[in-house]
Amino acid sequence: MTGISLNLPEDLSNSLADLAKTNGKSVSYLAVDVLRDYIEHERTLTAQIELAVEEAEQGIFATDDQVAAMRARRWSRSAG
Repeated sequence: MTGISLNLPEDLSNSLADLAKTNGKSVSYLAVDVLRDYIEHERTLTAQIELAVEEAEQGIFATDDQVAAMRARRWSRSAG
């Protein structure tokens, strides 16, 4: 495993330490876990954006009904 050094703002460092203690994990373990999740999220988001751009370049767009259905699903989740 490769080591790195980070200078964190005090509030972030304290929050990380508190969360690690609450979860019974080390600060390093929690930081690695958070970074792994963030990187996976960004990779997935980038792939989705690239696919959307390809579809747009091909003239493939959502229909009005598809957009309305997506909005309805999103609003129903937000309303709960």
